[in-house]
Amino acid sequence: MILGLLLVTVMVSKAQLEKVNLAIEFYEKNQLDSAKVNIDNAILNPESANDAQSWYIRGIIYTDIYKKKEKSNKMSPARFEALDALRQSIILDRNNDYLSENINIMKFLIVTMHNDEAECFEDLIEYQTAIDLFRKEQEYYKIIDPSTDTYQAREIEFALALGSVYNTFIESSKDSAASVKYINLAKALYTKILSIEPNNVSANYSLGILYYNQAVNLIKSQPYDADLMVLEVVQDQSVKLFKASLPFMEKAHTLDPQREEAIIGLSGIYFGLNEPEKSNIYRQQLKDIKKNKKE
Repeated sequence: MILGLLLVTVMVSKAQLEKVNLAIEFYEKNQLDSAKVNIDNAILNPESANDAQSWYIRGIIYTDIYKKKEKSNKMSPARFEALDALRQSIILDRNNDYLSENINIMKFLIVTMHNDEAECFEDLIEYQTAIDLFRKEQEYYKIIDPSTDTYQAREIEFALALGSVYNTFIESSKDSAASVKYINLAKALYTKILSIEPNNVSANYSLGILYYNQAVNLIKSQPYDADLMVLEVVQDQSVKLFKASLPFMEKAHTLDPQREEAIIGLSGIYFGLNEPEKSNIYRQQLKDIKKNKKE
């Protein structure tokens, strides 16, 4: 009975190996659908499911399916299947026989995801797809480079790009509710960046200018014949917003003293806080910088 079980095991193993080999043959003939069916069936077997080579081959097949059939689909299922297969191959590959090939293919697929994210930012309505893609990209990139510094640097880079999209919506929005939505999203984004890198100049300036613009827009939105009590409330709210803006704008100026936008922002903040002397100090700074540039 034991001999019979051994024979059955060998036959099953050979059958699964044949499916892997068939998948390779179909792949080489560019018959990707048949290659996919065979490699999918092969990895359903427990033995093949624990075989690094089988998952490596599956990664190759699904990569070609993505390239030839789903390249225009930013949320391509084949691309995710390929990345999952390559990751599984790396996990199972104790001797690192396929590590270099797995990593190279993963890098290629991650670059395609990064390019798709850039396209999503060009077509602003697709920004949520960019967010979804980036979350997946970070998940796979950890396999290539697990260092925290790299992960955080990529988070900051993406967040700054996304913040630009939110700012575009804020500037173009005619719906006050929508504008508030994107203002809050942008604030949360820049706050997250500063929790990672407190001295990030762009995030400090961007958060400062968000509060500053809110204050200015609040004042501008009031009619000339507004009730005095209403104006007092608006004045109090605008002062709070100017004060909220101030530490971020000051930090941006400290980190980059030559940045003209931050100097303009500080001059405007102090003007809004009814501190004309301080406002004029920054106006003079701006004049000096412009004069030095001409010289």
